Amino acid sequence: MTHRISLRPILWPLGLFGLLAGLVEAAYWAAAPKPDSGDSGNCAVLVLGYPTEADGSPHPVQRFRVETGVKVMREHSCSALVISGAAVANGHVEADAMAAIARSLGVADGETIREPLARTTWENIGCSAPSLRTGGRVFIVSDALHAQRGKRYACRQDASLCSSAVAAGAEPPPDLYWWKLPVAVYEFAAGARDVLVHQLAGGRNAPVCGAEAHAGSPQSP
Repeated sequence: MTHRISLRPILWPLGLFGLLAGLVEAAYWAAAPKPDSGDSGNCAVLVLGYPTEADGSPHPVQRFRVETGVKVMREHSCSALVISGAAVANGHVEADAMAAIARSLGVADGETIREPLARTTWENIGCSAPSLRTGGRVFIVSDALHAQRGKRYACRQDASLCSSAVAAGAEPPPDLYWWKLPVAVYEFAAGARDVLVHQLAGGRNAPVCGAEAHAGSPQSP
């Protein structure tokens, strides 16, 4: 007697994974920056930080974000590359490690501004704001979904910064696909949290930086 092998236990997980992957790709496509027709010059680039490896070596995500930021800086002839991030996951300051990557890509030290206090995306915006008030555009760089959240936070914190902020994220390269899926899920959750906890519940929108974040303002990573 021949026993039929059921493929259902295999097909269900594969189908769910395929659906999730499709939704993630659609989300990144929708969040991708639109073609920019603005003038070059009179702009700054803000690169959102990411933790360094435990041994102090740069993480692939750090390199991806800095490479994207340098590309945007050169495309638009911006005068400053602001890199924001404290020592969050370990003792290595994100801004320092990522500034070293920028230097290796040919960005002069005089064009790089390190912001070493921010521990969350909310603080990336608040701590970097003084360096971003150039009167021109501010390109916020990370992966496309995270960059959109950075712009939302800029708009919640500072109306004048909102009017000049441009989400200039990029889709992670294929070698970061393992990182892309869980990060997309996190960004969906962060968006829902921001709406439910901070916007509908009337959470505070005051800019925060470093130790100020522990005084009751929203803790938005």
